[in-house]
Amino acid sequence: MAQCKILIIDDDKDDIEILAEAFTQCGVDGIHYVFSAMQAFSYLQETERMCLPKLIVTDLYLPGITGEEFLRDLKGMDKYKHILVIVLSSAKTEKEIERCREMGALDYLEKPSSYEEYVKVAANIKSKAGL
Repeated sequence: MAQCKILIIDDDKDDIEILAEAFTQCGVDGIHYVFSAMQAFSYLQETERMCLPKLIVTDLYLPGITGEEFLRDLKGMDKYKHILVIVLSSAKTEKEIERCREMGALDYLEKPSSYEEYVKVAANIKSKAGL
């Protein structure tokens, strides 16, 4: 299995494709994606410890388990709590940002509206996560 550096969780296929391409343009490879938090947990369980992603980028609003619930559950599990998580969402309220940071998110960023902005966000995430 190829090394996964970043796991993207988003139910919008277009957002995933744009973000993945922006990471690639910034020199980051090893990107995997899923469309729900349940798929993310399944992926993590199937992945050997040394192949766990270094970073998870999750949307806040996901079908089933929300990004906030995913973050809380992930950070509550000893085997996954070391994985860095950045929330990337179109919704951005101070209350949500603070709640996500309190639960262990490295950062909370607003989804960009253009490809050029996605590249800047990807570069910012790459720097924050030390990729």
